[in-house]
Amino acid sequence: MDQFLLELKKLPRPQPILLGAVIAFLGMVLYAYREVIEWYWLPRWGDENGYYSYAYLVPPLALVMIWMRRERLLQLEARPSWLGVPLFLIGMGVHLLGHWGYSSWVSSMAFPILLIAGSLLLWGTKITGVLLYPLLFLYLMMPMPSVVFDEVTNPIKVWSTEVAIAMLSPFYRILQTSQVTFMMPSGYELHVGVECSGFKVTIALLTFILFFFTIVNMPLWKKLILPAALLPIAVISNGLRIALIGVAGHEWGDYAAKVAHEGYETTLPLLGTVNIPTTGALEILIPFVSLFLLARWLGWNK
Repeated sequence: MDQFLLELKKLPRPQPILLGAVIAFLGMVLYAYREVIEWYWLPRWGDENGYYSYAYLVPPLALVMIWMRRERLLQLEARPSWLGVPLFLIGMGVHLLGHWGYSSWVSSMAFPILLIAGSLLLWGTKITGVLLYPLLFLYLMMPMPSVVFDEVTNPIKVWSTEVAIAMLSPFYRILQTSQVTFMMPSGYELHVGVECSGFKVTIALLTFILFFFTIVNMPLWKKLILPAALLPIAVISNGLRIALIGVAGHEWGDYAAKVAHEGYETTLPLLGTVNIPTTGALEILIPFVSLFLLARWLGWNK
């Protein structure tokens, strides 16, 4: 904390007019998005059974990225650019199109565009170039529409099911009744739903990887290997989780499968009722460790 305060003292004092312009612009954008934030973003971010609980971290991580670029920013001179005007008009057009068309997702797509336009108007192209990645990073907090969500999660469900069946087949005689449903020899049937698609962990890890890009010093082609490897790693780890749930259901019945899927709920002193994760922990641990080891293998050593 002391180091952070020391770094803050090194920063030049902001010009009152520029600071006022920044606050006014941000206030205007947030006011324009008040309904989208209240009725679209926050309910999905706060849904404990949803897929966007990580989204609360995206704005703070974007601010951290900007803070890490502070030395580069201090070396640049602010030269406001009129290029921000057409970009601002495009952003407002997209936002209004979403507003009039009752599509909060379309409106959401304009949010980073408006921030980039504001940066161009206030500071110019060079400073905006440094801020571009953190501002585009904000797209990761935007909930997807259900149509797009289904198109993304359905293939992942099918692939994860195939991986699970491949893992179980050497030990059990599996009857596959659909692309995402199979039956164990005992008669226990497992249907891989959206919550078992692994999408929640995959998108959260993708967010971490794209933030990780800013703190590692590796060639770009090596960095790009990490998001490319994420999907197969996530599918394999999710397939393993599904296979373990199937084994639990086959060997010990429905309740064991439920515990394997949802975790074990118990009451602890002081903490009250808590849920102890079971196979769900593997869904996070395996991809995280795998990506960490891959990054080390690629040359990251910090």
